[in-house]
Formats: sequence, C-alpha cells, structure tokens
Amino acid sequence: AGMNGGGMGLQSAIEAIQDICLTVSGVRAAPDYPPEAANVYPFVACYATTGAFRGGPAGVMTALHTIAVEIHVARKELPRDVAAVIPYGELVAAALLTLPTLSGTVDTIRAGEGITYTFGGMAWGGQETVGWRLLVPVKIQSTL
Repeated sequence: AGMNGGGMGLQSAIEAIQDICLTVSGVRAAPDYPPEAANVYPFVACYATTGAFRGGPAGVMTALHTIAVEIHVARKELPRDVAAVIPYGELVAAALLTLPTLSGTVDTIRAGEGITYTFGGMAWGGQETVGWRLLVPVKIQSTL
C-alpha cells in the first residue's frame, strides 16, 4: 500500500483500509486495487462508491466519500461458507473504527452515519461468493 506517497486522499484511504483489513486474523488478501479475480479466500476488495465535493470557507474543499469494503468467501457449501465469513463483518468494522482517521488518510470516519452493511450472496470475477459489503463514510478536507 501507499504507492501514491501517503497523505490524505481517496486512494490513500482505500490503501489504509486494505492495510487495516490485513491485520484482521484470517484475511488472506486485500490488494490496493480491486483484482480481476480472486484466488484466495477470504479476500477484501475496496473501492469508492459515491460521494460529494463541496467548497467551503477560505478555500477549503470537503470531500465526503463512501467507500465499499467487500469481504468475500467462495460459495460452495452455503452453511459452511456463511459460518466462515460471518465473523468478518464485525471484526473489520471494529478494526476500522479503532482507527477513525484510517491511519491519517482521512479527517474521520463519519461516526454519525456509521458503517452500514449488506450481507449475502455476491460475486467476484465470475465466481459466486458470499459475504459482507461494508459502506464506510469518510470526510477529507483539503485546501484548494
């Protein structure tokens, strides 16, 4: 991670999230950019989904981003696969909330909104998966 030199910014935040995810016991891959296909499970893919850029007083821009953090396991035997992936939602959310500036890459995870999620069937690279899609709202302020 950190190939863009660190500091604040959307890609820096994504790389920090992936580094944090790799500290969660059992996560086998969390690349800086979404991979074409998964070859190890569980793996975490992370990317921006929605957001807004707002001008503010004294030449300050506020960026409000929502970053998706997807935790996948291969879907082969549903009861076993759900049992394998179910702990990761809370573990990853707790790891992220423990570092609300995402290692100094954002001003804050917007705690008032919280990390929301969906859980269930997903897919990656043509492979059926099951897992979590966490939505992490962050704020980054910068000088224009």
